[in-house]
Amino acid sequence: MTRTARLLILGTGGLGALVAALLALTVFIVLIAVRAQPGTPSFASAQPSGVALADIPAEYLQLYRAAGQRYGIDWAVLAGIGKVETDHGRSPAPGVHSGVNSYGCCAGPMQFSIIGAGGGTWGTYGVDGDHDGRKDVYDPADAIPAAANYLRASGAPGDYRRALFAYNHSAAYGIEVLRWADRYRAAAQAVTGPTGGGSVQVPFAGRWLARVPGTAVECDARIVRDVQYLLRAFGLTATSCFSRSGVHAVAGEHPLGLALDAVPQDGDWDRALAAARAFGWSPSCGASGCAGVVSGPFRVVLYNGYPGHGDPAHAGANAHIHFSWQHAPAQPFTPAAWVEAMS
Repeated sequence: MTRTARLLILGTGGLGALVAALLALTVFIVLIAVRAQPGTPSFASAQPSGVALADIPAEYLQLYRAAGQRYGIDWAVLAGIGKVETDHGRSPAPGVHSGVNSYGCCAGPMQFSIIGAGGGTWGTYGVDGDHDGRKDVYDPADAIPAAANYLRASGAPGDYRRALFAYNHSAAYGIEVLRWADRYRAAAQAVTGPTGGGSVQVPFAGRWLARVPGTAVECDARIVRDVQYLLRAFGLTATSCFSRSGVHAVAGEHPLGLALDAVPQDGDWDRALAAARAFGWSPSCGASGCAGVVSGPFRVVLYNGYPGHGDPAHAGANAHIHFSWQHAPAQPFTPAAWVEAMS
């Protein structure tokens, strides 16, 4: 919670607290009037964006989504709260894992008030989310669904602005949470590559294969930056790029160093799904690798529906996602005259 909210809690003058609250509410209404605040999101089963998958710990992401479904709340708003309050429990500040914060009022990854009559907001809205027989404000399995419970009781999903203002009496807080929520939803995440542009043809300039930093794979040097972006943005681990192995088709892109096979770094296949969708893949064209549908620089994205590719439910032990880059015609094990790469 912000300093404004905690001063309201800790303030000793009833009239001063009332005036401060009215001023904060006035500012909040003015910001809404001038459209300074993002639109109120509606509850939907939006997939996590690349930003979400890269930034939110897998355990927390699962809890946000489960709590959202249970309480009919947009999971991304819950994630926005978790980000602003404690960076999804990663903050080393007092009160996150034990004790109370520096203002002496709040605790846990979602920063519930634990002071006052009845144990503060935690006493009112705390839940036993993991059904272990106790309500622990420091346990994200309890704190995250409790936050969803609090938002629901405060007006969400009908009015997230009102609910967030109840959660923390600060207009700026509500704006920041909703901005993070927008970034965490896949539908709101525009994937534009390392430098924000589209794609360009890159001619061969004398250097063919290069190691992708931090991995054990080699790719055509012209796509190394693209591969780094995919791995970082979506939380993937590269398993193959250039290959002379008979496992990969000789007429495909692996012998050119222009194909990436990858798996989620933590076993969360939502990461691979988000990566596929970000570039235009969908189940309706999955059987063809969405050739002609996926956006540049890719020729195909092979995932669920394409034989031998996809998550474990579709591809078993061979589960992986595959990206192929567009390129000039080339013989196997030789560099293409040009390659399409992210600009």
